[in-house]
Amino acid sequence: MNAQTKIEPGADIIVAVEATPQIVLLDAEKFDLFYDRVRAETAGIVVDLSTKKGRDEVRAMAAKVTRSKTMIDKAGLALTKSWRDQTTQVNAARKEIETKLDALADEVRRPLTEWEETEKARVALCQTTIDAFKRAAVVTLEDTAATVRERGKEVWVQEIDPAQFGDMLDEAVAAKDTAVVSLKAALARLMREEEERAELEKLRAEKVEAERIEAERIATEEAAQRAAEEVQRRQEEAAAAEKAKADREAEIAAQAEQRAKDDAERAAQVERDRIQREHDEAIAAERRRAEEAEAAMQAERDRVAKVEVDRQAAIAAEAAEQAKRDKNRAHRSQIMGEAKIAIMAAGKALHEDAAIAIVKAIVAGQIPHVTLRF
Repeated sequence: MNAQTKIEPGADIIVAVEATPQIVLLDAEKFDLFYDRVRAETAGIVVDLSTKKGRDEVRAMAAKVTRSKTMIDKAGLALTKSWRDQTTQVNAARKEIETKLDALADEVRRPLTEWEETEKARVALCQTTIDAFKRAAVVTLEDTAATVRERGKEVWVQEIDPAQFGDMLDEAVAAKDTAVVSLKAALARLMREEEERAELEKLRAEKVEAERIEAERIATEEAAQRAAEEVQRRQEEAAAAEKAKADREAEIAAQAEQRAKDDAERAAQVERDRIQREHDEAIAAERRRAEEAEAAMQAERDRVAKVEVDRQAAIAAEAAEQAKRDKNRAHRSQIMGEAKIAIMAAGKALHEDAAIAIVKAIVAGQIPHVTLRF
């Protein structure tokens, strides 16, 4: 049958075009009839994007329209080789057919395209929430118990809608749980450190108070000593006034009093030396205890910091490995998709499911001498 094949009344234009695609290239009426029949087929699809089967039906119908375009386009190329005198007419028909069928394919696929765009936006929003959980889990040196507590409240009240997250639900729940655990641990650590700092401040204040009391005690003792010296001076003046009329007994009494005074002064000095020594020893012991407590707190802070650094390194390594696996899966999926399209184009009327099965068989090594290079 050539391009001028007649279509008998009642014959199926689609069957005729599949048998001889050239018939619609030089006969606009036949193409209009063919286009109307194809459009009627597409109009009969019940679009249901809520199920995979419904999305696959829309995708398959759009692919079928595209295959019709490719089939007719190839027929047109064949005509231009054999009918050079009809090149202009054929090319014009090809352009019109391509434009109309492309528009029809886009129209048929539009509900699926809109669904895919909505799905992409949903995934991006879910990923933003997951990333926010991961950022919240990181505790920096600038954080305090108050900032960690506030961030923990924000993470805790963040709801994860299973219907919205879909297949990302497990990742979102895991990211939130990790953030909650990390923030709880950081809050406990920061509260403990703040309590330790408060205790250290208390010890320092107590030390200052003890030094103040000691200074007051010394000042009191010095005042008492000055008062005693004043009494002594007055007694000596009185004794000097009476010395003129005193006899040897008064002189002996004065000497005895002097000896008693010397003994009392030596005893007082011994007591002062003992009190000062005990005071110095108490201050030294308190200083040692404070230094030991500070060293213990620093060791604990160093240990917690190392644990956090190790944990962050492990998280970063796992994220890098996961990104590598995701990239490899996307690359393999792209190569297999391109192979499927090429097989469908070569097989003309070959169904998409059959093309997918062929690609999978090649990847599995079930077809001798044929491989895919990823």
